[in-house]
Amino acid sequence: MRHMLMIRRRQQGPREFFIGRFAAVLGCLLIATDAPGAEPIANFPSRPIRIVVPFTPGGATDIIARKLAPAIQGHLGQSVFIENRPGANARIGANVVAKAEPDGYTILLTTNGAFVISPFIGGNPPYEPLKDFAAVTLVARSAFLVVAGPKVPVSSIRDLIALAKREPGKLTYASSGVGGPPHLAAELLKRAANFDMRMIPYGGTGDVNVALLRGDVDIALGAIPAMASTLQQQGVKALAVTSARRSAVLPDVPSIAETVPGYDFTVWFAVTAPGGTPRPIIERIRAAVLSALNEPSVIEAFTRDGSEITTSTPEQLREIMEADYAKYGGLIKSLNIKE
Repeated sequence: MRHMLMIRRRQQGPREFFIGRFAAVLGCLLIATDAPGAEPIANFPSRPIRIVVPFTPGGATDIIARKLAPAIQGHLGQSVFIENRPGANARIGANVVAKAEPDGYTILLTTNGAFVISPFIGGNPPYEPLKDFAAVTLVARSAFLVVAGPKVPVSSIRDLIALAKREPGKLTYASSGVGGPPHLAAELLKRAANFDMRMIPYGGTGDVNVALLRGDVDIALGAIPAMASTLQQQGVKALAVTSARRSAVLPDVPSIAETVPGYDFTVWFAVTAPGGTPRPIIERIRAAVLSALNEPSVIEAFTRDGSEITTSTPEQLREIMEADYAKYGGLIKSLNIKE
């Protein structure tokens, strides 16, 4: 038999030899599609998936993750659990995912802060914001509401800008923390409209609301659901939302962009995976997230919270990350904001 096999090999023509070599190379490429010892990509997922949230339970990102997890689980047919890893302005949780195996079983749900704000405020993070993550999809955008206290004689953004220019440096605004999104939203507005007002930081939105109602500050910015409650108080006025378009939750409140063309500040929420995660797995996860976002109960919950469901391709999300990295990185550096 061995002799016969040797004879057959000698009798191969050029065409048969080429086909044989091509088949061997193709086989090697197919084997290399999966890392040594890893399960075939076609089997994904075959075990539970972990969604890392780099914030404490009960926050906006955590709530979004817990709304999505059951629907994602139903789509993928595997358990999906949330792991909260808060700390260091989202850097701790983000680093967990950056260093995880790129197999799709550990993914990150976070705001833009982990990628485009935190790296510029607290020193260099232990990960490369634009290199160590594979973009999956946007999930939602959320705007801030700008309100004026009862003692301030303004009823619109135009009024606010005019008053601030007449009395530069006199107006004050409250923000829930130095370097946080509300702080950056206000500073971006000041730069876009060329006026000034002083920021007074507070520990949280609750403290901001109290300061506004007492008259300790003139203006306040915060998440729409949290700030909307102040509108029930006498004399408090909604000036605008920070998104490019009006919010479906407050359709009668104009956007800042209606007065200051081009202004747009939203917090976006997105799903990413460790860098190097294979594209078929990225697409499988993305399909599950999109399916979850189409669930009526999820849509209702997002609308109630003032968030706008917004999805993207991985390429679109990557472009947004890169653009915002440059935009907010430049703003933070120019303001010399430190933790």
